[in-house]
Parts: sequence; structure tokens; C-alpha cells
Amino acid sequence: MATSPKHSYIRLFCLLCITFLGIILLRLGFLMLFERRSVTSYTDPKVANQVIRGTIYDRNQQILAIQTPYWGVYLHLNAIKDLQLVSEVIAPYVQMNPDEIQKKAAAYTTYAQIKERIDDRMVQPLMDAIQKYSLRGQVNVEKRMGRTYPAQFHASQTIGFINTEGEGIEGIELSQETYLNPYPALGDTHTTYGQDITLTLDLDIQYTLDVQLQQIADEHMPDYAMALVLDASNGDILGMSSYPWYDVNALSSSNEEQRKNHAVNNLFEPGSVFKLFSLAAVLKSGEAHTEESFECDGTYTFKAGESNITINCTAVHGLVDPETMISKSCNGAIVHWALQTDAKAFYDVLNSLGFNTSYDIGLPSRARSQIAPPSTWSGRSQATISFGQELLSSALHLATAATALCPSGELLRPNLILRRTSPVDGSVLYERERTVLEKVLDSETTALIRSGMLKATQQGGTGIRAHVAGIDLGVKTGTAQILNPQTNSYEDGTVLASTLALVPIDNPKYIVYVGAGNPKGDTIWGSNIAAPAIANIVQALISQGKLIGKNTTIR
Repeated sequence: MATSPKHSYIRLFCLLCITFLGIILLRLGFLMLFERRSVTSYTDPKVANQVIRGTIYDRNQQILAIQTPYWGVYLHLNAIKDLQLVSEVIAPYVQMNPDEIQKKAAAYTTYAQIKERIDDRMVQPLMDAIQKYSLRGQVNVEKRMGRTYPAQFHASQTIGFINTEGEGIEGIELSQETYLNPYPALGDTHTTYGQDITLTLDLDIQYTLDVQLQQIADEHMPDYAMALVLDASNGDILGMSSYPWYDVNALSSSNEEQRKNHAVNNLFEPGSVFKLFSLAAVLKSGEAHTEESFECDGTYTFKAGESNITINCTAVHGLVDPETMISKSCNGAIVHWALQTDAKAFYDVLNSLGFNTSYDIGLPSRARSQIAPPSTWSGRSQATISFGQELLSSALHLATAATALCPSGELLRPNLILRRTSPVDGSVLYERERTVLEKVLDSETTALIRSGMLKATQQGGTGIRAHVAGIDLGVKTGTAQILNPQTNSYEDGTVLASTLALVPIDNPKYIVYVGAGNPKGDTIWGSNIAAPAIANIVQALISQGKLIGKNTTIR
């Protein structure tokens, strides 16, 4: 019978496969017999046995976070002959009763952690007791390295914390992980040291802010509160407080809300505090008739397309000039001048003041202030932006923008990390520099705005409760309605009570911001909640020798 073409192709394919496989086998055999190569051996490189995490300091070299040894107590369950005896012996030193120890041991099978960290003073007495009762091999007292935060809850959201593996999880501990916790160095060196980091914070100022936020919390019961103090000359953040807070040393009892840094990461509509920057935009553009006093009768109505929109003031202010607008916080006047100003020119100045910027201050997250471009504005947008609605800002952005209200008119970059140094020889590896982001305003404009802020602390001004005898400071108060994103409405009654201050007002040394979200006491006004806190902070700065009263001449 004739072979079919199909079967012929199959036999040919099989023959080719067998031939190819034979060639491969011959080649492998040749390599194995005649081209045996020498085997290269590798050994792991020598590295340091341990890494000591760098220390975090405030600007005065007070310790904020430091690596410290601690002692834990563990049981070798398989080696224990009498658990009752072991429990009774170690109980006084681990501050537990014997029943608690046995119950905890029951949760393990071979090696039980009884106490993660015991009092250092108990270590030697416990070891003596282990020796006395011949419990070696049954009870272990192990030395490990941990992290201690001496300031406890002060600046806790800024500093952050580490996990059980010694890795940074939040705050400076996370963002500076590479510097604080480097890889073990190659060579015979026993220990690798992480770099030390000095923050711009001043713990004395930090304590002052925290005390004031606690007082606000006790009296006005806000959902959250925040405070900042900036060095007006270089942008250094001297204090940054966020309430509610937590003790970093008791991390397990904290929650997400307590760990949030409201001073940096909370974006909100700033309300009337923003009038300072709207007026700056109006004055710089030079288009509004600010030299003509505005007559405030308690309301202001303007036309937007075919609609009439009415803006209310909290009172009848009468004749209002730019300084009076600040001191009495007149909505009608700032709206009137903003609407006389070209929208793009108005927007460009606000943009140059940092209100579409995110600032890298060395923390893991960078909140971005937001003002939509004029091309997207409705008929009322420019008006509402002028008194602090239809935009998002943070406390950091407001305080930073205020650097441009100082005589130089320069917007400064904010700083949180002052320097990084070698713990071995103290050499400086990085140091912050004063950085001018932009020259925004002229001295005449800044002087006029600061004059209005000063008047706000005098009789008839909204910031009279921020007044401090012997110190001429200027403020702008604000009580902003908080938009409910679910209903897109301001009608649910929540507010942000705030005040921004420059002190002393002629040539500011400090910029201070205090804000409280949704207060629930007998008042909701920034003039009654945040302004008194500003006065207390200024009084504390005087007590600390950081401010000295003098006569004021605004220039």
C-alpha cells in the first residue's frame, strides 16, 4: 500500500527532531568532558552589625526623638518546669500579677513575650532573682533598641513614629528615613550611625501653642484646631500645633484623627482672613478706586449676568477705606474693589502669593492650595474669592503668604528642617537657606495693609481681644462658613474661627495663625476664639524673652 504524503511529512518531522536532539546531547557531553570551567565562589561582604537611628532635635538641641535601649521579658515555655513559680518570681519586676503572666503565656506555644518593655531600674533586680531561683534558660531578659519621644504629645504629628522594625511610618521619621536610618556600612565597623536632624521648631513656642489649643478645646469644643508660628525674617516654622493630638510613646492608644496634622494637611476655605491677600491683589493691580471711601450700609448688591447678588456684612460700617475694611472686616468694600479689578490680574497676584502651590517642608505629604483659574469662574466667583470662599488653603499657606506682607514684600519659602549633621564628627551635611520665592508687593502696599491690621486691634476693630499692652501687633480675624461637600451648602452652621497676626507690626518678627474648626461653645467668632489665643501667645513670647515692646512706626 502506498504511503500517504501526510505520513511521510510526519516521519520526516520526527527524524529532524531526533537529529536536533542528538546534536544538543553531543554538545552537552563535549562541554562536560572537555570545557569544565573553574567554579567561582562568593562570600557575603562584611557590614556593620547594627544601625543606630539618628536623633531628632529642636532648634535649641532639645531632644524630640532618640534611639534608646530597652529590656523585654520572655519565657522559654518548653524549658519551664514550674510556671507558677516562674510567674511568682518575675511578677514584681514586670508589674503584673502571676495569673496575668500565666494567662499571657498561654497564648504562645514555645517562646512567650510577657513584657515588651520593663522599667530600667528593674532589670538588674530581675536578673538577680532569675539567678537566685535558677531560672536561667527559662526566663530571658533581652536588650533591644527602641525609640523614645521625650516631648510626648508636643509636635507629635510633625515628628511621627517608627514601627517595630525600626522604620519610619509618619512625619519626619518617615520623610527623612534615608538619612535617619541608613543601610549598614561596608567594612569592619561595628556600628553605622544615622544622621542627626535639627528641626526649626522651638519647643518653648511649641508648648505655648499646644497650651492655647488645649484651652480652646476645653472652652469651645472644636472638632479640630491648629496653630502656627513662623519666623517672619526667614520662613522658619517655630511652632506647629494640631489638635487633637496623641502621645507618640503610647502609639497604640491613638487614632487616625489624632495623628492628622491639621496645620499642614487640612485644606479649607479661609474666610475673612483672606481679605488681606485680596486687598493686596486689588492694590497691586491699581485698577480699583480704593482712594474713594466705600459707603457700607450693611449689604452690597452687584449684577452677575441677569441676576442680582447681595453680599451681607455683619454690621453697618459707614465710610470704609482699605484700612477700615481690614479693621472692621467689611465684605461689601472688598467685593466692590475686587469687582473693579481685572479678573486675571486679581488671580495672578493671589497665585504669586502661593495659593496654587504645595510646599515641601520635609514632611511626607504636600497639601496644595487651590484657586480655580478665571476662565472657570462664575459671575460671583471673584466676589466670593475676595472674602475667602471658592478656594482652598491651609494654615501653612496663609502664614507663608503673610511673609509677603512684611516690609520687603517678599514671599519666603517655609522651612521645617534646619540642618542635618553627622553624629560622628558633628559636621553639617545640610543647612537650610533663606529662600525668596518671589518679590510680590511693594513697601507702600504692605505698609497700608499692616496699618489696617494694627487698627483691627484697637477700639472698634474686630481683633481688639488680641491687643497686648506694650506690643503693637496687627491681626485679621475670620469666621468662615464651612462648605458641606455632601449638600454643597453652607447652611448646616459649621464655621472656622481664625486669626492671623503679625508681631510687631512695623517690622514683623513672628507670623502667628490660630484656627478652630466647628466650635460649639457660646461663641463661634474668630474675634472671640482665636484672637484671645493670639494675645496669650504674644504674652508668652514676651515672657520667654523673644519679644520686647517698643514704639511703632509703620514703614
